[in-house]
Amino acid sequence: MSNAGLIGRSLLGLACLLFGACGDQDAVSQKKEQGSQKIDATKEKVGEKIDATKEKVGEKVAELEQGFYDWSNETKHDVLCKVMDGMIGNHDGVPGPGTAGAARWGIPAKPPAKAKVRRSYSSLSDAEKKKVVDAFVALKKVTTGSGSPGSSRANYDSICGPVGQPQYERNLYDYYVEAHMNAFMSMGTPVEAHHSMSHMGPQFLPWHRYLLLRVEADLAEAIGDPEFTLPYWDWTDCHADGDPKTCAPIFQREFLGTGGSCNDDARQVEGYLTDQGFQLNITTQGNTMFVPDAIVCNQPRPLHRQVGCEDLIPTVAGQAEIDAMFARPTYDAAPYDSCNTEEDVSFRQYLEGYDNDDTNMTCVAVGCATHSSGHIFIGADMYESSGSPNDPLFFIHHAQVDRLWAAWQQANLAKGGEAAVDHGNPGYPETHRGSLFVWPEVLASEMFDYQALGYQYDTLPSPK
Repeated sequence: MSNAGLIGRSLLGLACLLFGACGDQDAVSQKKEQGSQKIDATKEKVGEKIDATKEKVGEKVAELEQGFYDWSNETKHDVLCKVMDGMIGNHDGVPGPGTAGAARWGIPAKPPAKAKVRRSYSSLSDAEKKKVVDAFVALKKVTTGSGSPGSSRANYDSICGPVGQPQYERNLYDYYVEAHMNAFMSMGTPVEAHHSMSHMGPQFLPWHRYLLLRVEADLAEAIGDPEFTLPYWDWTDCHADGDPKTCAPIFQREFLGTGGSCNDDARQVEGYLTDQGFQLNITTQGNTMFVPDAIVCNQPRPLHRQVGCEDLIPTVAGQAEIDAMFARPTYDAAPYDSCNTEEDVSFRQYLEGYDNDDTNMTCVAVGCATHSSGHIFIGADMYESSGSPNDPLFFIHHAQVDRLWAAWQQANLAKGGEAAVDHGNPGYPETHRGSLFVWPEVLASEMFDYQALGYQYDTLPSPK
């Protein structure tokens, strides 16, 4: 070997000793290749996980976008109830409307010497019916800037601003629309199960009893008649006088207006009510009354009805349902909801309109019997929107619901003993006697003795 070759080999050997650079070059290459393969495999797995996550999120978004009523393929009550439960916590809710500086408005400081009497709407004279409509129209005109008595109570926290909708001119009528809408939307928040929920639980009846007290005081003030009382819609009148599918005694053009139309393009109410300029300022749309995205503000339009157009409900509850009401011995029963509580036991659940035999999602969600049947029977704004107080018939309808609660209370008072506790509310749960939603200064338990609240009814049905 030449001297040059020897020197080269010596240098190579020195490099091997110093740097370990003389190992198996094939092994090094193989390790590099294996490392690259592992990296590629890891990237692939991460990519698969990302794609799977995106798919799940997409499925969930699509599921939510279907809306609340698109579950007609389900046929089991318990499955539909789980769908309901799955809506809890889908949004954080929105503030409003508050009490606008009148925390206990409508509640007398002490029981009055003489109670006001709520009468059947059908029994009113034409002049009295007109007066009722005029009172609702007058309440729309009590705005924050009107200077009218009660204008300060129109200074409520509207839902519209927080959801990015344009503000309408707030007024005392729409205060109640917003209160009802907010009560529904709160049911889609993480606090849905708290004890002051105004629907689907024990406080349904006391919450609406206070709402009626409050709006009744507003109406009386708006027309300057301290003796004014809300009439009630006796559902049996629809069965006794005329076609129960049209309920002619109520939907009169000369007063509360027509029943609209089954044609979506012609369901505008016509008659005296709308002729006076009564219109809607805030509502929800798309049968998604539990979410803020459905709110529509400051797009004024006439009132809509579709009386008798829904196949689910051919007419309102009648005498048979009222008779069955008295068979419910307990105000409410655990677990105090509208999916698992037996309506054969719970008077509240029965009167609110829920039945555990229902397998139609609409019926599971909003009820299809008794009280709920009235909303669906009137249709459109009374049925499709959480802003159902947009129709003045909401208040007259709920006066009937309150009247039936009063009748059930009186029947239990007459029984004595355990049936007479809590002013005739045997079984009203201790856990739900506290603050009312929207009106925290008012307790549900304060709503039990209706006569102490200053009113009574001209007649009460009684057990047969």
